[in-house]
Amino acid sequence: MKQYFVNKSDTKRLNLVFLGYGQDERPFLYLKNQSEDSLALVYDYTNRNFDPDVYDGFDEICLIAWSMGVMAAPKVLNKYGLLKKVKISTAINGTLEGIDDTLGIPLSMWQATIDALDEKNAVKFYRRMCSDKLLFCEYMVNRPDRSVDSLKAELEALIPFSREPLVSDFVYDSTIVGKKDKIFSPRNVIRSCDLHRMDVIESEYGHYSKDDFYTSFIIQTSALRLKQR
Repeated sequence: MKQYFVNKSDTKRLNLVFLGYGQDERPFLYLKNQSEDSLALVYDYTNRNFDPDVYDGFDEICLIAWSMGVMAAPKVLNKYGLLKKVKISTAINGTLEGIDDTLGIPLSMWQATIDALDEKNAVKFYRRMCSDKLLFCEYMVNRPDRSVDSLKAELEALIPFSREPLVSDFVYDSTIVGKKDKIFSPRNVIRSCDLHRMDVIESEYGHYSKDDFYTSFIIQTSALRLKQR
């Protein structure tokens, strides 16, 4: 896994964002000014190497997970003893199961993506993430610097990762579900949320949307203020 600090502040609270498959930090630097607290990204689940020590200086974690990051985040944070620091969590267009015929992305679809992956289809994937052409063009200006080989390796690594047991007693405080999502079936996401009794917030966007990320920060800021009263 790759870990990247977008910015560091003097506060003891960290905004930690687990990104989806095929990403790096480049398309997400716009999140820098969403909070006065530090912001770090986690991405590329090809291997499980993870350094928990870089978060030692933080007492609280506000977790946002998107896409396959929804599956990965609790497993990684629990393994390294960081889940106890999570004070609030929001999922965006993903499920705890990740790859699953009814509660995530069907395995047959995932395997078909692996089998057909090349540069052309990688671009098609990024296009399917975005709900409109303008967002896609903006995303591609800062497209992740990932080779086809690295994308394929990550796809393959995510299959056994998703089969690992779920973290017991962990659920996200809320899940944003994009009605136009073409990567994770909204119906499967809602089905998973119902199973785990997680609150659902519907959005009008596709799999990737800046507005959904902005909404996540707003939700978490409001919830933290309520807790402090």
